[in-house]
Amino acid sequence: MNTNTKVFSLLGAFLVFLSMACDPCDDPGVVEIDFSDTSFPEVYWQVTTTSVTPGGIASSISLITTPGQTISMATNETVELELIGTDNQSGIKWMDIEGGFGYTCQQGNQAFAFSGIVPGNKIFYGQAETECGTAEANYPVFLIDGSSFCNSPGQSLTEGGYSLLGSANNNVDLTSGIDLQVLIVPASGS
Repeated sequence: MNTNTKVFSLLGAFLVFLSMACDPCDDPGVVEIDFSDTSFPEVYWQVTTTSVTPGGIASSISLITTPGQTISMATNETVELELIGTDNQSGIKWMDIEGGFGYTCQQGNQAFAFSGIVPGNKIFYGQAETECGTAEANYPVFLIDGSSFCNSPGQSLTEGGYSLLGSANNNVDLTSGIDLQVLIVPASGS
């Protein structure tokens, strides 16, 4: 075997080793997309509630995995809603939160009603390689601060809430959604 053949053999072995070491789907949290996947992504809410009370700060975390649930929060609480999508067969392609809100403030014998929309804003989780997908994705936290409602002097909240729909789409274009109602009530003693 001459020197050129040895060099090319070693170079070929190195390139084979390098191509095996650079599998783009071998990263943690990444899956190889199964383009024959017929399953929908799983999507759920992680709810973190923080309350400020005379005794200090209290916090709790819960998961909402069933559509159509309602949670309540008081005006002395902050709620962080995190939408999480998982798909171990074809990965998460995008996620979105949209919906609306409304609340009524009382000041003396006058009531003031406010409402608005939460516009959708799709966040894409694409990989550089089209054969790989993100197995689990988190949409940026949606924060509701109860103290921000009816906080002008002499005003008090009579009722309020949000209606939200979170969605996750996988890399074979199957979409799952989970809706959530958030009721906002006056804090005890308000």
